[in-house]
Amino acid sequence: MRVFLRNFFIKYIYFSFRLLVKRTIKNKVVMPHKVIDEIYEIFDNVNKNQVFQKKIIVPYEDITELNRINIYRPYEILEAKTVLKKSQLDLNIETTKEFILPLAILDLNSSEKGNDHIKLSYNKVEVDLELKYKNRFHYLPIKSDNYCEKIQIESDRRDIAIGKPIYKDKKPLEAKPKLIVHIFVDAFTQCIVDQFGYEIIPNTRNFFSNGGTFYTNAYAQSEWTLSSIAGVFTGKYTNEHLLYHPRREDKIKETTIADVLSEEGYRTFSCTNVPRLTAVNGFDKGFDRSIVALDKDYNYIINEACEQLDAFGGNQYQFLGFFDLHEAHRLQPVSSQSINNIKDFNFKHYPRGSKDTSIVFDEEQINMYKNSITHFDKKIQRLYDAINSYDKEAMVILHSDHGVSFMGKTTELLAQEREKIVFLYKNNKESKIDNNIKEIRELPSMICRDLKIKDSFNHKYEGYAITESIYPNKEYEIVVRDKISALFFKISWEDLIKRNTEDYQYSSSYHPLDNETLLLKEDDNYKKSILIAKNHYLTMCKTISVKGL
Repeated sequence: MRVFLRNFFIKYIYFSFRLLVKRTIKNKVVMPHKVIDEIYEIFDNVNKNQVFQKKIIVPYEDITELNRINIYRPYEILEAKTVLKKSQLDLNIETTKEFILPLAILDLNSSEKGNDHIKLSYNKVEVDLELKYKNRFHYLPIKSDNYCEKIQIESDRRDIAIGKPIYKDKKPLEAKPKLIVHIFVDAFTQCIVDQFGYEIIPNTRNFFSNGGTFYTNAYAQSEWTLSSIAGVFTGKYTNEHLLYHPRREDKIKETTIADVLSEEGYRTFSCTNVPRLTAVNGFDKGFDRSIVALDKDYNYIINEACEQLDAFGGNQYQFLGFFDLHEAHRLQPVSSQSINNIKDFNFKHYPRGSKDTSIVFDEEQINMYKNSITHFDKKIQRLYDAINSYDKEAMVILHSDHGVSFMGKTTELLAQEREKIVFLYKNNKESKIDNNIKEIRELPSMICRDLKIKDSFNHKYEGYAITESIYPNKEYEIVVRDKISALFFKISWEDLIKRNTEDYQYSSSYHPLDNETLLLKEDDNYKKSILIAKNHYLTMCKTISVKGL
């Protein structure tokens, strides 16, 4: 009776906690959509260069009764083909003697016990495997003395998923870097570098000084991650890709830089701990393999990047997303805390909100932020070492998606401190500093030009940068920046949702680029910037009427 009561009590607590978690995430869009009840999910593959029509998201760590209620646990996303239980798949492959076959035993509720038998047949070789782990990919190394063009996989008592084969003997791409590493650091403003210099990131400065360009006047196209990185992936403004809504499952539909590089012959891989960059909004598009690890830190991301290089070799494009600086207001690692001033530990409580600009010039938070950046720079040196070891001529990019409000001296949402971002680009040419106005959405075109491949993104430099903010029930805002000025342009949400292009009302303010707290008199450049902003708004009205609010 005592054992029965104990087990009953444990199950009661467990199911009560599960119910609490479900209620907590009720209004959040997560993937798998039924993350508590179902361990994996199969969904449509929108990669341009695809082998299978579906993708699967499965855990990237063992699932227990305790950690299965963690909605932020690491997941892995691969192209996959499902093989039903007690059936077989004849899979045609590229002619090869060696490849890696990802294979996962599927158990939707992770409730059944016992091992599973899998039978592989290729080139008259038969292999019987007894696999223990469920809902996780096994990366099976297949080797043959003779060339192989087909493999037969036979399932046992459970369905299985077969991932896109990874070929070890693929020929290297000619006249192109073996490795492209795309580093995204959330909430890294150029303004902190302007104030303290590149000395706060000595390892990064030294790495990019060898054949890299330091863009000191680069601007994000949005004030938050979802819209901004969608623009980086597609080369488009928010008024074109229309990823802006925090609670919808709008997905990237346009061609991404990962799509292009995959078609070019690169193995494409992403690993990120940034909450918005998930398959929910299509940020797996173009990637052969994606890892989403929301509860992990930079060490995890760097380690997985090295694992990808060691495991698969060949030409690779890696997108690595780091959320650590975005959380710099939280208690940092001890080596970062110990170099702060004691007064910097004063914590100010601010109201939370996606468009909150009440946090204006917080000196203590700036100091914490600066030291967090220096700490991050120390840790990322391990990634730079791995890159150099793999390919000394690697193309490497480091940039952000937006800055921070607590360095600003105005309450403008799209102020320079929020939109001027770090942008470093290493293409192993002349090392230089570039002070020209830059849009971060130009990045896909820059990569294509340097690799001498067709540039489907077609970015044209116009001498100005546009940043825009569209967010439900908030003013639609546009800033046009050129080499001398910044024009702020605002329209009501009501006019936008009515697609009012005739008698809409707008407000504007005109400032010098190097000091947005000052006002300029209206001149010819003001008129030019107003026209640019109006045309941008009109485009938004057209595209949003097609795709819907």
